[in-house]
Amino acid sequence: MTRAAESPPPASDPVAARAALSCCLAAGFATLLDATMVAYTAPTVVSTLDATTSGVQWFLAAYSLTFGLGLVPAGRLGDAFGRRGLFVGGMLVFLVGAIASALAPTVWLLVAGRFAQGLGAGFISAQVLGIIQDTSHGTARVRALGAYSAVGALAAIVGPLAGGILLAVLPPGVGWRAVLLTPVPFAAVAIWRGLRFLPRSRPAQLTAGLDLPGIALLGAIVVAVTLPVIDPGMPPALAAGTFGAVAVLAVALVVWERAYARRGRLPLFAPALLRSGGFVAGNVVALLWFGSLLALSTVVTVFFLQAQQLPALLLAACLVPASLARLITSRASGAIFARFGSTAIPAGLAIEFACLLALLVVTLVAESGALFAAVVAIQIAMGVAGGLVEPTLRAVTLGFAPPTLHGVAASFLQLTQRLSATFFVALATGVLLGAGAGPTTGSLRVAILVCAAAVLAALAVACWSSRRRAADGIPSGGPTAGTALVLPGVSPSSAVPHGPDDTDGMTATRGPWTIERVAWSDERAVALRAAMDDEISPRYAEVFASFDDETAALLAQDFAVDPATIVEVVLVLDARGEAVGHAALRALGDELEVKRVFVHRHARGGGASRALMAALEDLAIERGAARLILQTGDRQPEAIALYERIGYHPIATFAPYVRFAASRCFAKTLTPVRA
Repeated sequence: MTRAAESPPPASDPVAARAALSCCLAAGFATLLDATMVAYTAPTVVSTLDATTSGVQWFLAAYSLTFGLGLVPAGRLGDAFGRRGLFVGGMLVFLVGAIASALAPTVWLLVAGRFAQGLGAGFISAQVLGIIQDTSHGTARVRALGAYSAVGALAAIVGPLAGGILLAVLPPGVGWRAVLLTPVPFAAVAIWRGLRFLPRSRPAQLTAGLDLPGIALLGAIVVAVTLPVIDPGMPPALAAGTFGAVAVLAVALVVWERAYARRGRLPLFAPALLRSGGFVAGNVVALLWFGSLLALSTVVTVFFLQAQQLPALLLAACLVPASLARLITSRASGAIFARFGSTAIPAGLAIEFACLLALLVVTLVAESGALFAAVVAIQIAMGVAGGLVEPTLRAVTLGFAPPTLHGVAASFLQLTQRLSATFFVALATGVLLGAGAGPTTGSLRVAILVCAAAVLAALAVACWSSRRRAADGIPSGGPTAGTALVLPGVSPSSAVPHGPDDTDGMTATRGPWTIERVAWSDERAVALRAAMDDEISPRYAEVFASFDDETAALLAQDFAVDPATIVEVVLVLDARGEAVGHAALRALGDELEVKRVFVHRHARGGGASRALMAALEDLAIERGAARLILQTGDRQPEAIALYERIGYHPIATFAPYVRFAASRCFAKTLTPVRA
């Protein structure tokens, strides 16, 4: 099934999209492989380079620190100048940093190499997620992000095992250097593929500016927030001064960003992102979930290595099934999202919370080998849930970002995860080791409780966000409502858009939104309908693929719409005058039917869908209609929830939708407002 021809922008070339994705996966594997291996090298680094405790701390923390610092400016630079050059440049910096680290004769040169490598990884990561956003849509985007998550799971399998083997078979002074060189060939492959396959395209808007003061202030905040975590021995007075500096810098950043926006420039903290409840909520979920799960993995590893004296290679081998479970689920996340939508996020979080409760119980009733076996089994279940949550959360959260801000949005999500990991790992390991006598079963239990509380909070936010989206309305109207289905061998003539063009340009303001009546052929309306098709059609792809040719042809006729029957088209505009939503009325016999209700992800959560529906009801009353009818599909529970909230009630499926078993039809009686 393909989308109807309404003159939408041309879709991305699937071959080019797959080639670009392969570049992203190679880069992701190189950076994630490094992150999973480096902790195993710390003991031999100490003995080989005679490193002090602070030197080892900086060795382990340097990569994450500059990774976080590089994310946001890299995303903004990618949006401003294109992603190919920054992708290749970031990979070169990462590669050089890896080689410099592996060959370093002193611990501080090793730290310098890790700083460079982390900065390169930050630049790479922002471009990777931006490229995925630019080259894929709908379920294809979830599949691409699922592949990226699967690569992370594969790195989590290969990295510890490879690191353990290298450290076991090579002399101590060589083994850790070989571990640090392991990502180099993968980085070289990513550079080659990036130069060959990534396009030299530029975004449409190049005049927004880079907001260098905003980048500098944000970088200073990240450094100030991270330093006390990296150096827990910091004197209390200095730590207090650091947090005071964070507050001052945060105020300065807010003041600067507002002033920058008032001058008509695009600030680093783009208002379109900050106004998006969906984007903010997704980042909050990521903040609570990502770091707590990484912290759990860390404290479990430390506990079994130190308290239970398990060999590192044995521990890594026993945790492989959990990584495999996450990999498999990540690969299936696209199909799961197509069937269940964003409800996969709270479902996965609920499974993880249940697993954490089970872990708490296990620490009370099991010891030694039985405890380890139970933890391995529970980690497998958590791997399944993690593979379900991560790609879906990324796709849904980044879907709220406008196309011109894909890089910034992706880098902010990554930055959220980096800061989350830094703080939750520090908190959980501090709880585990806080008694001073080393890790114990009791301290492990408390650390698990901390992680469980964070996951429960993430679950609460995810459920709240889902209810909010239902109240404001995810796109409705079924996979093809208001347009034609173009299936193989079927080309209905009614797919050609035309008229009506007899609008009077009326506008009316409803709260923060402005409603504008336009023609069906209005370019903004055409683009919004195309965006709706990109988002909704994948949910029904499996349904339509199951039909034979004759049924497909009949359904194409059923869903085909003559644009001459469209009597009203309305757009909803935001405060900047950007068209962010669309709805229409069609004359269907003696009835008026609601068609093509859609609001861009980044504009949801503020009542735009309700404003569109209210505008349609007012126009229908003006035309003397006694009620409105509409059709949606059973794979759009959010749309059904919206209609029920605003007074629509289910009715029998009406023509022309009776052949489509997934149809769900509704009606609402209209009451004219008395003057």
